[in-house]
Parts: sequence; structure tokens; C-alpha cells
Amino acid sequence: MRLYYSTITPGVIHHHARQALESSLDWKPYRQSVSVSHLLDLLLIMGATTASLCATVKRFFGFSHETALRAVKSNLLSMDKLVTGLVKSLHNVLWFSRQDRLRHWMVAIDTHYVAYYGKRTRLVVGGQKKRGTKWFFGYATAVLLHKHRRYTVALCPLQNGMKPHEIVQTLLDQIAQKGLKIRGVALDSGFDSGDTLLLLQERHLAYTVPLRRKGNKNNARNRCFEGRHRLIRWVEWTTEKTRRLVRTRTVLWKGYPKTMVFAFAGWSGDRARSIHQEAMRQRRLYRERFGIETSYRQKNQAQAKTTSRDPSYRLLLQGLAYLLRQVWVVLTDQLAHRRHAKPGAWIGDLTMDIMLDWLADELGRIYPEKRIISLV
Repeated sequence: MRLYYSTITPGVIHHHARQALESSLDWKPYRQSVSVSHLLDLLLIMGATTASLCATVKRFFGFSHETALRAVKSNLLSMDKLVTGLVKSLHNVLWFSRQDRLRHWMVAIDTHYVAYYGKRTRLVVGGQKKRGTKWFFGYATAVLLHKHRRYTVALCPLQNGMKPHEIVQTLLDQIAQKGLKIRGVALDSGFDSGDTLLLLQERHLAYTVPLRRKGNKNNARNRCFEGRHRLIRWVEWTTEKTRRLVRTRTVLWKGYPKTMVFAFAGWSGDRARSIHQEAMRQRRLYRERFGIETSYRQKNQAQAKTTSRDPSYRLLLQGLAYLLRQVWVVLTDQLAHRRHAKPGAWIGDLTMDIMLDWLADELGRIYPEKRIISLV
């Protein structure tokens, strides 16, 4: 995403969001009723106002919501092609120099669940009860861990029976296909499987993953939680199904509110000058992982509402929300760059809420709202 202007306006925001969305998928008009321009702007209004398709069409467009829904669904591809297109749109927005393309980045990987209350479908996954349901549409993402550049660079929907290492492999493959280089990964405890650690070791990536206890018995995993603060040791175990040996370093951290054990590996492996310094660096990396949690909250600010059971349609709305957040990250990065701001400086001139309000106002100017209600 190359920015050739000196000011940021609602029109600039609209232009870049629409351009990224248009170039990512093979959009086609629906008969003579809905043009490609109307279709793209319809989706952008839904994201900017977090409204449903039906509510948006009734307010801003001349065709019916049934026609709009058919137009959207006629453009939905298979899940694999849709994922490819949405990931492409996220990368089309990125503001990267040539040096950035050669840089080795740190990324965080995590899963995000959207509550679902309808009839179960193939891509509805179970989980811990939240918001009155135990069924969700799940998505996994990868985010760069860098101040002002917490870009979302990979996205995939979750399926029943999908293993943690399969999720990590899918996201890492997406990043590699886009030419980005990764030097390390920060993961949550849900990815503490032996197969995941073996995958990262085979790819020679640094990693930090908190380990979970296994039951209440005195087994090898639970003994890792015993010992003095900052104790570093080697831990070995065998994976349950593949029976492969897993060997990794761990550091014991006795802090508030609980004791944690981090499995870690650094960039220089056993050649590290001080393995204790390496362990502390990896723990700090894990703390930075919470930036991906922030990305989910920001994404929700542009999440259009739906009760649809169609996983492709839901994935499209998820991708649209991530795209709008990506545009915001790029614009704030530009502001920080032009002002020579420090890496941790807060750029408050353009918050996510302000950007979405500007986008909604710009689209509202192009498509004036129908402010009339018939009493007949």
C-alpha cells in the first residue's frame, strides 16, 4: 500500500479499503441490479457501521436485501479460494519497504471464537461455554509483533478435529507464500503440543509457548512446575499418536497470579552466550503476544452482524473486518513515520473508531440514507 498524499481524508480511507477488497477476489455484478461498485461499498458500509446486510440495504440502497444477499453469495468462492483471496487483500494493504521484505519478523499466533446460537454445521466447533453457548465459528490468525506494525498476515477458519500443529503449519505456509520471513513465534498454551514444538524446531524458528499441566498426577510434565524461580531445564516427552520424541528447554516462572512454565528456543540455540538472558527474552516475547488479543478487539469494531449459518459468508465478514483494521494500522504507521514518533508512542489523531466514522460518512455521502418511513 503506497501512500502518495499529504493528508488523510475519508476519501483516502475509502479508496484504499475498496481497492484492496476489489483486487483480492474476482467480483462480478449480479444481473443488472447490483454492480460491483455497489457490492463493494455495501460490504464496506456493513463493516464501518457493524450493521447487518438487511439493515444496510434498507438504509442506503435501492435494491432489496434479498437481491443483495444473492449478489454477495453469487460471488462467494470455495473456502480455500476465499481464504486465499482474503489473505491477499490483507497483504495488498501492507506498507513495506524493500528492507522490510528482507527482515525476519516475530509473529504471534492465536485463535478467535465467534459465538454461534443456531443449528450446527460442518465448520461449527465446540469449546468452553461463553456468552450462553458452547458452539462457535473459530478462526486462527498470525500478527506481526512490532510497534505500529501489528499487521494481520495470515488467516484460516478452524474445523472440527483440526490439531494445533496443523493450524500453525497452515498460517506459517500462508506467510511464506507471501514472501515474508519469520524468525520466531509466540504461542498461547493451547499450542503446547509436542507436534507443534517439533514443527517449529524443524523450521528452525525461535518460539515461546507456556506449557499446561497434565492431570493431577506426579508425571514428567507436572514436575516441570516444581523448583526455584527462573529454573531452566531440559524437558522430554513422547507424543501420544506419532510417538516422536520432543525435547525442549523450559524456564519456570513463579509470579502472580500463578506459576508458569515456558518452553522456549532462541535464535542461536545452544550457542547463546547466556541461556538465562535468552529465557528472559523469550518470556518478554510472550508478553508481547497479547498484542494479538488487542487485534481481535479492534477487529470487532468493524465486524458486521449476521445470523447466517453459511461459513463462507461469515468468513467474508471476518476478512472484511480484518481488512479495515489493517487499513487503520497502515495509516497510523504512516502518521508515526511522518512524525518520527517513538516506537511505543500512541497516535491518537486517528483511532479505529474515528477511521470507521470517517468511512461511514464518506459512504453516506455517496449513498444518501433514506430518511423516510412509510406509515401505509
